[in-house]
Amino acid sequence: MKNLFLLSIYLVTSVCLSQTKKNDTYKKITNLGITSIGYLGFTYEMSQHFFSSPANSQFHLKNDLNTWRGIDKLYHAYGSYQLSSIFYKLNRWSGIDSNKALNLAFLESTILSTTKEYCDGRVTVGGWSWYDIAMNATGNSLFYFQERLFRRQIIQYKYSYFSSGLQSYNPSVLGTSYKNYWLKDYNGETFWLSTSLGNLNLTQNKWLKFLGISIGYGGHNLIREFDNGIVNLPRYSQAYIGLDIDWSQINCTNKYLKTLFFVLNKFRVPLPCVEYSSQNQFKFHAFKVN
Repeated sequence: MKNLFLLSIYLVTSVCLSQTKKNDTYKKITNLGITSIGYLGFTYEMSQHFFSSPANSQFHLKNDLNTWRGIDKLYHAYGSYQLSSIFYKLNRWSGIDSNKALNLAFLESTILSTTKEYCDGRVTVGGWSWYDIAMNATGNSLFYFQERLFRRQIIQYKYSYFSSGLQSYNPSVLGTSYKNYWLKDYNGETFWLSTSLGNLNLTQNKWLKFLGISIGYGGHNLIREFDNGIVNLPRYSQAYIGLDIDWSQINCTNKYLKTLFFVLNKFRVPLPCVEYSSQNQFKFHAFKVN
């Protein structure tokens, strides 16, 4: 659900960033409209998703520290990081100075992610998680402090997905078709911290600046939150190190290509990587990571 909202904001951002001939007043009004409509739309979707069935309750807490081998927690950090990135881009586009735009983006991302947590706290099978709140703050802070200290994202938080083939074991949780596998199937999701030669100021060569390296984390055979029930598959974690592309390091003046590169930099390109699992196994992946 959160990723659907992110993708919709990507598309809206693409349209807005193409309106470079408008004055700042128009841009500020547009920014306010996008943010307001986005928040209201997101809140409505959350209410439909969480409260349309009788499976809701009084607000309550949940201890979910050990669920899904931590993949869900990285999901929260990723979502908040990317929301901060998008809101900051919109705020700067509308003419707000960098410090105010950054502070506002942090606030906007925090409000949006906390709204989702509140809704989760009203669902019987869910609950308000302080660990989720902490990871939301971690994602926001990763973007905020890099932008504040360096005026760029030296370390970028990225995401990749390849179908795990495990959805049939628990389709109500892991997804029923490819359109929601990438939202629900934690087995296929990998989260990456990525940097590049250009971001580290190791080269000014335009043919090398975009080359990057990523470290990633994932999990496999995760059928349910805490255990696999009757499914006899070993649950394990996966650590990765691999190549990546930093699209922000590609020199480009075309506004549409710059917007496309901005979106592409949210995801890791399927490039070679090495996996080490908690089963003490090494694997080489040419493209696929599961």
